[in-house]
Formats: sequence, structure tokens, C-alpha cells
Amino acid sequence: MNTPALAAWHREKNARWHELLRPEIARRLGADPADTTDPRADAVIAAALGCVEAALTAWTASDQPRALSEILDRAMGVVFTPEQPK
Repeated sequence: MNTPALAAWHREKNARWHELLRPEIARRLGADPADTTDPRADAVIAAALGCVEAALTAWTASDQPRALSEILDRAMGVVFTPEQPK
């Protein structure tokens, strides 16, 4: 994450993941994958990839890192919590 060339490659990889995931996420949301005016799939993917980015940054920032999976679970838990009944 601290090496510019690797960070750029990581962003390119995320862009490819976004492109590959969008049709399936849209379908799972009940949306038309071809409808580029519906932002829901893009929002879910961007949030998930943002969590991965935040987890990697936290993981590499510590001298005594925890398991990456633990950090990622923590990041995802903030963003993707089930809606509470009203």
C-alpha cells in the first residue's frame, strides 16, 4: 500500500473486480445489470472494495498486525450491518 506502483496496480485490480462483479450484484439486488442509472450495485461494490482498502491500510500500519481477516470483518461490520426492524 505504501509503494506507488503497487498501489496503482491494486487500484487497477479493484476497477477490474468492480467491472466483473457489477452484473451479478445488480441481479442479486433485483436490478437490470444493463441499467447504468441505478447506483445500487456500484454503491455496494465501492463500499466493499473501500472496506478492503481500509483493512489493508490498517493491517500494514501496525507493528503488531492482527489477522487481515479480523480487520476486514471489522471494516465490513461497520458498513454492511443488517437493517434493524423498526
